[in-house]
Amino acid sequence: MRRFNHPLNICLFLFCFIQIKAQERVSTVGVQLKPLFSSKFFGTGPQTITDSSFTYGINPGPGYALGMVIRRGFTPTLSLEFGLNYVVRNYDINASDGVETGSERMKIVGYEIPISQLVFIRLSEKIYMNASAGFCINMFPSDVYEERDNFFAFAGRNNIFTPSLLANLGFEYRTEDKGYFYIGTSLNRQFNPIFGYSIDYVRNNTSVNSILTDINGTYLSIDLKYFFHEDPEKKGKKKK
Repeated sequence: MRRFNHPLNICLFLFCFIQIKAQERVSTVGVQLKPLFSSKFFGTGPQTITDSSFTYGINPGPGYALGMVIRRGFTPTLSLEFGLNYVVRNYDINASDGVETGSERMKIVGYEIPISQLVFIRLSEKIYMNASAGFCINMFPSDVYEERDNFFAFAGRNNIFTPSLLANLGFEYRTEDKGYFYIGTSLNRQFNPIFGYSIDYVRNNTSVNSILTDINGTYLSIDLKYFFHEDPEKKGKKKK
């Protein structure tokens, strides 16, 4: 017989005995804004590539995701969320031959369809903590390129659709009639690089040096959400 001593089992046991305000039978629509940040720990920090006397830099800048989200409560502790986001990732590109330096910002636009399972814990009368996990379908509609006097940068998507894993932790303030206010943090962890980068150094309209590298689309975000107020759906009467 297995002992009930695994930390995960203990957490699940505690969840069952915490008094939670029911979200059961509540379906609501919300809007969200997510500032995006790169992380060197997850392989999305700045890149510097040197080839002979030529130096190239790719520095992730702040981005954002904006969209809508739909939440469906199934039990007092469990809910499901899915949505659609418009996502902008920014990268600062620079190239130098040791004498002359050029720089440009490249914007990569994509879309997300995230699906997550949420677990809620009641901390006070109106404040709740949640943890969630799920997956996301990331879509990139086109390749991107930028041109300067001394370099040409091309970002070619590896696939139109790229899957990723989601993890989230946050807090929610629930009002009686004005909806829910949410703040949290998320990780969108890509399975594969989303784009391949090619940067060519140009002199007199001729490429004299070039490099190739991959772009990892993984990001951390601060999640700001607002859900409109909805009353629980009424249960149907049981048939005799």
